[in-house]
Amino acid sequence: MVCFQDLVLQQGNIPKETTEIFLSGGHSIVFNSKTFNSLKALALLRIEKVRSVTIEPKAFFNIQSSSLLVQILSCDALLLRTQAFEDMQGSLSTEIMKTKYVKLEESPFSKLSNCTFEDIDEVALEKGAFEIKNLGSIGRHGPVSVVLFENVFILDIQKEVFRTSLAQISFKDCRIGNINFEAFTSAQISTVLLVNTSIERMETGAFSERILIVDFQISKCTIQTLQTKAITAGMAKLTVNHSTLTDIEPNAIASTVAKVEVIGNQIINFFSTAITIHNWNSIIMDQNIIKNLYSDFIVISKSSEIEGFSFKGNEIYNAMEGSLDFIQTIDEGKMLFDDNFFNQGCGSNFLPGLYSVSSRCDLPDWIKLLTNSTAHTALIMDSSFCRVDEALSKCFSLPEGIINMQNFSEKTCSNNTICEPYKGETRTINTTGKIFVDSDQSHKQSWLIFIIVLIGFFIMALVGTFVALLVRGSRWLKRKGYFRNHYYNNQQSNEEEEEENTIVTIDTENEKLEIPQELTIEFLQELSKRLDDPATHQEASDMIERLYEMFIVDESYENNNREEEAHLYEELGNLSLQIPPPPYQEQAPATAQVSQAPPENGPRGILKLMEEKFSTNEPNASNTDLSNTSTSSTKPILTSDYSEPLDKDVHLYSELKAREEAKKDSIKSNGSMVLRPLPDRPGYLFQAGPSTKL
Repeated sequence: MVCFQDLVLQQGNIPKETTEIFLSGGHSIVFNSKTFNSLKALALLRIEKVRSVTIEPKAFFNIQSSSLLVQILSCDALLLRTQAFEDMQGSLSTEIMKTKYVKLEESPFSKLSNCTFEDIDEVALEKGAFEIKNLGSIGRHGPVSVVLFENVFILDIQKEVFRTSLAQISFKDCRIGNINFEAFTSAQISTVLLVNTSIERMETGAFSERILIVDFQISKCTIQTLQTKAITAGMAKLTVNHSTLTDIEPNAIASTVAKVEVIGNQIINFFSTAITIHNWNSIIMDQNIIKNLYSDFIVISKSSEIEGFSFKGNEIYNAMEGSLDFIQTIDEGKMLFDDNFFNQGCGSNFLPGLYSVSSRCDLPDWIKLLTNSTAHTALIMDSSFCRVDEALSKCFSLPEGIINMQNFSEKTCSNNTICEPYKGETRTINTTGKIFVDSDQSHKQSWLIFIIVLIGFFIMALVGTFVALLVRGSRWLKRKGYFRNHYYNNQQSNEEEEEENTIVTIDTENEKLEIPQELTIEFLQELSKRLDDPATHQEASDMIERLYEMFIVDESYENNNREEEAHLYEELGNLSLQIPPPPYQEQAPATAQVSQAPPENGPRGILKLMEEKFSTNEPNASNTDLSNTSTSSTKPILTSDYSEPLDKDVHLYSELKAREEAKKDSIKSNGSMVLRPLPDRPGYLFQAGPSTKL
């Protein structure tokens, strides 16, 4: 079923024979009380892509099917109310995945086999959320309910959330704020698994002493604080490996544990009596990096059933007095103490060729302070490493500056120290762990990164704004025509440099002709003379073309009368006239049907146009001078005097008479038309077709 709106289901809405239900889409779905009461064979309920899903109390009341799987996928919100799955006869499995918000009220399940929460933005668990009343047959195999949280965020695990015995509870790739007091109060949890999970604080009594945990594993986790008596449950095995712990407070782990493994962790503060173990068999504390190791950090009871205690491969940077006191509790044959590094300086006050005996041979006394005994001094000296200063590191050719304690004493506890390459035992240490990063410095770096990113965004915004203003400003200048006026001036200056003034200026015998700011009749006369001279013809032609672009094209661009031009082209189209190319381009060779263009289409024609335009703008100018400087006729420039219309057999045509007045008016109205004749503006409404005005 595909839902597109709010859907409320009640008792009797679903056929009794239904075995599988699929619901997809819609705004909300609400299952009211006894919605599935009569469905004896229901095996699957799948809901996906719904904004809100609510399962009211007793919605799944007294379902008699042998097994039921409920899947909630890709929804925005899910609410399981109290007693939502009440009095179920068969087993229940739930899978809630890719949902933004899930809330479980008190005791929604009466029977539960498997419950999975995966890829959920936030899970809210109220008190008693996992109180399962009908445990079924636990028997000798223990609890059967399995709860998995994977890639979810839980702000708080409140008091008594997990009241019922569970076969396994797992948190994988999760973020948990606080595990509150008595959050876990079940009688038995076979397996508690925390993997790659971050926990801000595990409060006192989080795992209370009333719980029996068979296997408690903490792996690859980040825990800020283990408060006092956070874990007091009885455990068969406790494993903490490859995790980062900031503070392990006194008596944080105080329990009876058969086997303890603390391997490969990074611990900043291992406070006094942080681990207190009773009735233990085996303890392994290997490959840990400990920044501050306080006195009596581990307290263990003596027992005749001890299998062994391993303290191997650890790196300890600040070992307090009495921090290794636990060694006295263990028989020598059951103690493995080997390959540990202490960031204690092996010696000091190095002098060239000599070493003070009192300063270089005090390691046994220092070890005595750590163990409160001299019984294990030899063991620790033989198997442990310390750091030498820079001078001794060069003396013994030790790049890492780490040397075995006993070997150091043998080399330096004499009147003279011989500088030679060291060939004894050494080791490497890890100084790149998270515990070596100063929290204040990390906070400052975070602020610095934030400020840099903010400044970067600000600069990008400024650059973007500048580019936008530049583009819009250039468009405005282009619309106003400023670019055209400056284009020719810039092009003129560039061509002066590249072409040695061949276009911008004209070299004669003793003078140069430059482009004027305004056209004058004298300048046009000079151009006409130079155009007739073969020696300066090309230069004069280039100058005429440049003046045409500057004084004719630009002005006609700004003062174009679009209405008259459109009317002119309609009239010319009706006459089947061929419009010649711009006068400053060379006329292409005519075809067999079209005669060759008159000579005034070249530079001479352009010069004629500028002379007439000048005479129009200057009414007092002498017409005689203009006639003397121009040798072309005033005949309009056309590709031919007359082109035969295609429909001459049907319509009667006659040649238009060129009138001097029409010619001048067309030039004034539109300079881009050069000397093409314009017909008189008709006094009637224009209609398409051949012109009848002769």
